[in-house]
Amino acid sequence: MITDLVLFDMDGTIVQYNSGSFQSSWDALGEAIGRKEEWDRLLRHYINKPAQYQEWFEENCRGLEGVQVESVKPVLFPPPYTPGFPECCAYLKGKGILLGLVSSGVDLVAKKIQQEVGLDFILINELLSDRKGRFTGRGRMNVHIGEKGELVKKILHQYGIRREATAFIGDHFNDIPAWQEVGYPLGMNLKDQRCYSQVKAHFTDFYQVKDFLEAA
Repeated sequence: MITDLVLFDMDGTIVQYNSGSFQSSWDALGEAIGRKEEWDRLLRHYINKPAQYQEWFEENCRGLEGVQVESVKPVLFPPPYTPGFPECCAYLKGKGILLGLVSSGVDLVAKKIQQEVGLDFILINELLSDRKGRFTGRGRMNVHIGEKGELVKKILHQYGIRREATAFIGDHFNDIPAWQEVGYPLGMNLKDQRCYSQVKAHFTDFYQVKDFLEAA
C-alpha cells in the first residue's frame, strides 16, 4: 500500500447532491430551506472571489437563522455517496490507513459520514445551533476555500506523516492547493479543466480508487 493517510474532500467527491453544479451540501441545504435561487445567486457572485469566502459563508449562515436543524435532515440524509465510498473506506481502514476529511462543506453531513464510515477525523465548517435546536445564524469557519493546502500541511505535521505517504482525493479547483501538498493527488469526477494536470490519476467512483491503491 502506498499511503499511510488518505484525505478526502467532501462535496462533489464523497457526496454528490443533485442541487447544483458543485453537487454540494450547501446547495442541498439552500434547497432544504426554500432559498435555493437566492443561494445560487450568492454563489455566482462569490465563486471567483476566494478572498471574500468568509463573507459568503457568513451570509449563508445568516440565511439559516431560526430554522429548525431537524427540518433540513430529510434533504441532507442519507448522504448521496459516490459509488464505492463506504466499501473503499472499509478496505483502507482494514489496512490500518488513517482516514480524514478536509472540506468547506456543511458539518451536519460531515459528521454523519464520519459516523457511518468511521473516519478518524474531520476538518469542516460548523453551523451553530441553540438549545431549542434552531440555527442561530452564525457559524465557525474552520476551512477557508483557498487554504486547504495549509491545512493539509498542518495535518501531516500533527500526525507525523510524510507527504509522500499521503493521498488527497478531490474534485474541483479549490482542491489544487491540497493536491500540491501530497504525494498522491487523486481526482474524483473532476469539474474543472485546471484539475487534470494536478492529479496522478482520476476516477468516477471509489471502486476504482480502491483498485488503484490496492494495485499500487
